[in-house]
Amino acid sequence: MVIRDWSSDVCSSDLIHLVEEGAAHREEVESREMQRRLRAINAVELFARLSDTEKRHLAQRLIPAPFARGDTITRQGAVAHWLYIMVSGEAEAWWQPPEGARRLLEKRGPGSVFGEIGLMTGAPRRATVIASTDVEAYRLDKEGFQSIIQQRPELADSLSGILERRLQRFAELEQGYSNGQNELAQRVPGSAAIGRKIREFFGLD
Repeated sequence: MVIRDWSSDVCSSDLIHLVEEGAAHREEVESREMQRRLRAINAVELFARLSDTEKRHLAQRLIPAPFARGDTITRQGAVAHWLYIMVSGEAEAWWQPPEGARRLLEKRGPGSVFGEIGLMTGAPRRATVIASTDVEAYRLDKEGFQSIIQQRPELADSLSGILERRLQRFAELEQGYSNGQNELAQRVPGSAAIGRKIREFFGLD
């Protein structure tokens, strides 16, 4: 029996073409993934004041975080120094009051962000988020934002206003369990206090 060496039929130019074609395909896939990540970053109000270079830095630090239907994405009361950006699927945010049954706060879809307060201050999660369908998300850790805010510590003050509005939104959703607007106002720290917390968390002072 004659065994034929098929490799002799492939010339060097064909091999070079295959290698170049493979490299071009990888570059195209990487480019599409980067554009997807940048779209996710641009959808986050917290990052609106960042430069294009800073946004690209964050995009490179995103970690894919898929969840199956029924998975718990975040748990109320847990301390975690990262946020999630949903790119597909749906999820529900639930709040457990001190007494009584848990309450559905809101439903979230693509473009939703949760965990900003944890990322910027290290505060415990204010709600439990459960995937109601399969979910594709990205996760950004504290370390991914560390170098940016250390180079531009003034961001702490501008970002504190955004977090204050986010906390106000949570307080409004929980309003049914409070005893009035005065109590609500006491539960939501002002932007100055939040700014100090951000500075402390990232070691800016």
